[in-house]
Amino acid sequence: MDTSVATNIINSIVAIGTLSLAIVAIVAIFQNRRQARNDWLHTQQQATEDRKHQIRPIMAPEREIFNSSVMETDQNTGKKVERQLYTSEQRINWSWPYPIKIDLRNMGNGPALNLHCILYGNEDTNQSQFVSWDNKPVEARSPITMELKHSSDLSLFHGDMVNGKHGLYDKSPDTPTNPWFSRIARLTLTYHDLFGTKYVSIFHYTVEHRWIHVVTEEITGNPARDLKELNMQKKQGSKYSAPPILTSS
Repeated sequence: MDTSVATNIINSIVAIGTLSLAIVAIVAIFQNRRQARNDWLHTQQQATEDRKHQIRPIMAPEREIFNSSVMETDQNTGKKVERQLYTSEQRINWSWPYPIKIDLRNMGNGPALNLHCILYGNEDTNQSQFVSWDNKPVEARSPITMELKHSSDLSLFHGDMVNGKHGLYDKSPDTPTNPWFSRIARLTLTYHDLFGTKYVSIFHYTVEHRWIHVVTEEITGNPARDLKELNMQKKQGSKYSAPPILTSS
């Protein structure tokens, strides 16, 4: 073989090898940059989640619902009679026409904003339930007294669900593992944190006037909806652009 031809072949092989190494190096640089960016994004996301966790609000009731009483005039006898929030069975009288008060506390490390709540019972009409919309912000580790009252604006029924899985009241049959006296009412709270993330906290109210925690979690969905937004969606019905809210069977 001619020496010049052999030299050209060798030079070509060297050039190809050099080009291949350069390509490999460039690909490695891009991969490293991509990995570095992914790592940075993950770090930023983790930092955001950590900040959210550090300032997350957690709302919960502090004590039993106070047993209010009023003196009213009996229309049949004309005599004064005492009317109470609780019945003789220590259940809530859902026809009680006056506001009730529930003491709550923000047990979290961040303020709770846009606080809404519904106390739902076994009455079939939604106007018999007690509601409180648009409460003031609650600072971290601070109490608030909520005033709830009957509202003709409430369109949600017991089977309408928050976060697609939590009904406003449990009407399942009385059983040994789920007795009626452990769920004479259900308190549902929704609220936002400083990032706009929405949360729900749910508690059963027992015949002994104690609170049983059911769940506290972030509200997901696209879009995520709090109690007031769900109520507005229900009121607008078919005119609402999003799919209807889920209900339990």
